[in-house]
Amino acid sequence: MPLPSGRIPPFRLAALSGQPGAHRFRLPLLLRLLARRGPRPLVLLAEAAAGAGLSAEDAAGRPLGHWPRVEAQPFAIPLPRGAATLVLHRAAEEEGAPPPRLGWYPLARLALRWQALRHKVPAPHAAVRALRAQLKRAIWTSPAADLFNLPAYRRYHAGHVGDFGDSVPLAAAPPVAFASAAGEMPLARLATVARALAAQTDRCFSWILAVPPARLAREGAALAALSARLVEAPADAAAGLRAAIDASGDELLVPLDLAGAPTRDAVAMIRAAFAQAPDCALAYTDEGFRDAADRPAGAAFKPAFNRHLQIAAGYMGHLVALPAADARALRLNPALGGAALHDLLLRHIEAVPPGRILHIPRIAYEGPERPTDGFLPTEAARARDALAARLGLPVETAPIEPASPRLQLRPLYPVPAPPPLVSIVVPTRDRAELLATTLKTLIALTAYRAFEIVIVDNGSREPATFALFEEIKTLWPATRVVRDAGDFNFARLCNAGIGAAAGAMMLLLNNDMEIIESGWLGEMVSLAALSGTGQKVGIVGAKLLYPSRGVQHAGFIVGLREGAGGHWFVGAGPHAGGLRGRLVLRQNLSAVTGACLLVTRACLDAVGGLDEVRFAEDCNDIDLCLRARHAGFEVVFTPLATLIHHESASRLDNPGAPISAKRREEWARFEALWAPSRHTDPHYSPNLRRDNVYALPGRHPAGPRAPRTESIGTGEARRTPPSQPGPRR
Repeated sequence: MPLPSGRIPPFRLAALSGQPGAHRFRLPLLLRLLARRGPRPLVLLAEAAAGAGLSAEDAAGRPLGHWPRVEAQPFAIPLPRGAATLVLHRAAEEEGAPPPRLGWYPLARLALRWQALRHKVPAPHAAVRALRAQLKRAIWTSPAADLFNLPAYRRYHAGHVGDFGDSVPLAAAPPVAFASAAGEMPLARLATVARALAAQTDRCFSWILAVPPARLAREGAALAALSARLVEAPADAAAGLRAAIDASGDELLVPLDLAGAPTRDAVAMIRAAFAQAPDCALAYTDEGFRDAADRPAGAAFKPAFNRHLQIAAGYMGHLVALPAADARALRLNPALGGAALHDLLLRHIEAVPPGRILHIPRIAYEGPERPTDGFLPTEAARARDALAARLGLPVETAPIEPASPRLQLRPLYPVPAPPPLVSIVVPTRDRAELLATTLKTLIALTAYRAFEIVIVDNGSREPATFALFEEIKTLWPATRVVRDAGDFNFARLCNAGIGAAAGAMMLLLNNDMEIIESGWLGEMVSLAALSGTGQKVGIVGAKLLYPSRGVQHAGFIVGLREGAGGHWFVGAGPHAGGLRGRLVLRQNLSAVTGACLLVTRACLDAVGGLDEVRFAEDCNDIDLCLRARHAGFEVVFTPLATLIHHESASRLDNPGAPISAKRREEWARFEALWAPSRHTDPHYSPNLRRDNVYALPGRHPAGPRAPRTESIGTGEARRTPPSQPGPRR
């Protein structure tokens, strides 16, 4: 397949002889030499390779890495150390089909400009600028992002890890008890952990180390030198951890995985957090990763408490602290093996309100590299079974990213019986061809059938539009048309539709959507119906793709870039995991787009409708979400409801389009209400850049790193109630 006109072609890789279905390409000398120094990000373009997988081999043909799917657009891989050859694998070879081609792109402007001039690409300067943006997006949305960001992260690490200087008096917070299972962990590794503990700036801690009796008899003297309190326990890791927990007293318990070690200020920051919030039921920290040479290799910069993300992937990680009495009462279940701690934490957070769970946005633990959260297969099976037994419903596992061994958990939440009526509110003005795609695919493909359609017609004039209205009424009799001939005001139009609706749930849906899967609405309804201790879901958002299948919406981060904020990971591939796999995981967020937003009637009754006075065109959906959050409702994003958003495609191609004065006025009102420039979105991190939508680590923190809950920050104007009465009934 030839490249589109005006596209700069890649530097082609030389094809080697291969076997049927396996097409081999030799890396040029420059890339082979660079790969000898260590892994590096590499952007590739595969042509005539639909459905192909990719692998890397060293000079002797030994496999080094595998990626099960290549994209049709430029895509990035972490080129493994020692790579010499890349292999495209195609399961089926059509007779007469052209052989696939593979090429690579450098990021250097001069190299791309030379390639553009060599191939006589029109407007080469603009073509280079557009291609570099695409190449960087390919890297930033891929597993190669950590390699690309490594220099910035190492600068961050040098200045902002181990830098917590505060200590609190002994009486201000309980001491910390680290609990570990030694098993057969090598003595050298135990000594490394002991040295990290000995370096703590706050000395109010102890280390409880569970040791098998045979090892204690064999190495008792050496183990005693670790300055740990030794308790006898079975060799099994989970049983050992249980014994260490049971040996604790009135401390703050921190289960300590011996594969890594706490930073020098870990005890200080944990005790300071509990001193600040004496009723804290759980605190967790960020964590760093180190490579095989013990150098900083990346970090997991985490959100504040995120219920659905913890269920799906156990994002809280390797340094959590909770009152030891609570940990003992929860009784860690050794039968769950590596999933035992995840199960204990889930049972704990189910019993406490979100305001008692703190995130400390500082690195307090460093261990081996782990590119995504989630579970290894054996852990996942046990975690799945435990969660299914506790919820009383099926739970499935699924890969987080195509090339990752780690799995996520997906509870199959049921739709309530009887299914609640969903009123699908669709504002529109003419553009019958767009609206027809939206409504006809909605009716033809949606498996959840308890819905009505409320079309809000904002002054349509074209006969084709009115003919479509009648056609839709015939296809789906539960359809009504509400007339509003006023000036365009998206919030007012949505409120008019909500006011005419009969449903227990409202789905705001743009008129330029396309339904591509049957289960999308059932997934959203099942999540919106969830309730429990501290959990009250009010809004659910969907994943939206451009027609090219790149990501258009996978959540809205408040305060990102300018205005109210922005959609993160715009343009990422449809299967890209993004930050720690979050693009493909159910999770709580602060806000989701109103292009496809399900909101419960209970939520609307509590917070009112969209603000049609302050936010006629922009920010109205985000303001609604933040008011819902402020009132105690959860906002949940699900990638299991995926739609195509057609008209939005022009925004990806023209990100620098001028911003109207009216829109800037609405941004100013939003700033006065919610102060996004002064607060870090609780589901983002103060350690990530806010001038970029791809969650890149900065050289310095972008916001305060004080312990935080999942609550929403506000501005001074938030003290004034909304100036509109909400949706008309």
